[in-house]
Amino acid sequence: MADKHKKLVLETMETVLELQLRSIRQALGKDEPQIGSTRQRGRKRKSLVDFCVMILTDEQRPAHIDELVEILRERYGRVTDRDSLSSALTKKAKQGVLVRRVAPATFETLDDPARGDDHD
Repeated sequence: MADKHKKLVLETMETVLELQLRSIRQALGKDEPQIGSTRQRGRKRKSLVDFCVMILTDEQRPAHIDELVEILRERYGRVTDRDSLSSALTKKAKQGVLVRRVAPATFETLDDPARGDDHD
């Protein structure tokens, strides 16, 4: 279990250092765009909520926030704060958009076929 936490800490530190180096290079005017990093016009970057909806759709079952944070890190390399993500998903659930809360800190997609909701 300690190796898992150590790896998470090291990966987080690596991401922070890469971002800091990029900022320094930009400040020095040395930052050349990387191949493939150019953002296409009109193309929106996926938010963490978008990634969570993709995960919940793929899993076809409710997932706890801790599990979502872990999957985000493993599948997409996105490191996020548990509380921030929980807050964002709770906000969407209260608005009735994309997800619903089925238990404390546990979410599923609104159109989850495994749940068997009858919308007649």
